[in-house]
Amino acid sequence: MARTTLPTFPLIVFGVIELALLYHDDGHGFSPEALGVTLQLVNALLLLAPMAVVACFSRDPATAKGYLFAVALADYGHIYATYRAVGADVFFNSSLWNDMVGANIASSAVLNVLRLLTLLGVFGPVVARDRDADGGGKKKKKKAL
Repeated sequence: MARTTLPTFPLIVFGVIELALLYHDDGHGFSPEALGVTLQLVNALLLLAPMAVVACFSRDPATAKGYLFAVALADYGHIYATYRAVGADVFFNSSLWNDMVGANIASSAVLNVLRLLTLLGVFGPVVARDRDADGGGKKKKKKAL
């Protein structure tokens, strides 16, 4: 039986799906500079992936909450970096976005909202819970002696 502090939906999003999104295009059509920066970003994200797994499957609610808060702040940095890269004219006009700009902004914004909703307890409390074979994910009741 695995123990986690996150409710099921955020656990699947942050502990599985987000990590799977680290797969990236082969860089076809990128300038050498853009390809270099993109590969450096992917490398940094892959470096952080094990920390995401540890935090999402942690038995300590403070660890999971701290991770979600820190990454929520980083989402804003990611969106701002995209803003700086494309400029205000492109950033605020979605009809000018290419696939990469759209994916960077949309994925960061959606994941950020999900992180904040998780921290606010919308999907359930972030507390230590048992996940047993029946998938209940409910706190175990202590039996009276």
